[in-house]
Amino acid sequence: MSKQSQAPTTLRRWAPLITIAGILLFLIIVFLIVSRYLIDHRDDDATRTLSERADKAAPSSTVRFRDDAALDFLGADGNPKATIRVEIAETEDSRTQGLMGRTRMDETQGMLFIFDNEEYRSFWMANTPLPLDIIFINAKRVIVTIQRNTVPYSQDSVPSTAPAQYVVEVNAGFSDRHGLLVGDTIEWRRRTQ
Repeated sequence: MSKQSQAPTTLRRWAPLITIAGILLFLIIVFLIVSRYLIDHRDDDATRTLSERADKAAPSSTVRFRDDAALDFLGADGNPKATIRVEIAETEDSRTQGLMGRTRMDETQGMLFIFDNEEYRSFWMANTPLPLDIIFINAKRVIVTIQRNTVPYSQDSVPSTAPAQYVVEVNAGFSDRHGLLVGDTIEWRRRTQ
C-alpha cells in the first residue's frame, strides 16, 4: 500500500474524534459567552429576593446575638434618648464581618464598632440582609453622621461626613423613632463576665 492511500484511511479513523472535539470546543465557547452575558445582565433585585428567601428558609443559620455592653444615646443636653444592648466589634475580623448574614435584630440590639483612631469611615451593605441606620461617632463620642435606612445587599459606599472612631449599627428607622441627631452623644458599659 502506498503512503498516499494510508493518509485518507488515518484521517477517516480520527475524523469522528476530531468532530467530537470540535463540537465540545464550540459548546464550551458558547457556554462561556452565555454565562458572561447572564452575569453582566443579571437582575440584582431578583438575586436579592432569592437570597432573602434563602435566609428566611434557613433561620437556624443566623448568628446568635452576643450581649457585650449596654449603650446609651444621650441628647446634646445629656438627657437619655434610648438604651440598647450591643455586640462589640473591635478586631479587624469582627469589624469586617459586622452584621453580614444576620436576618433579624431586635429593636433593643445593635453593633458597636471600635476603631483605634479617628478618621473618615465608609461602610457598605454587601451580604447584609437587614436595612440599617449607621451612626458615625467621633473620638469624643459625639454623633457626627447618621446614614438612615441603608439598602440591604448594596455595594454602594455609606460614608461618614466627618472623622469617626466609633460606629453603631441599629435597625433602620431607629434614629427617627428615638429622635437621634447629629450632636447627640453615646456612652457604653461593658457587661461584666
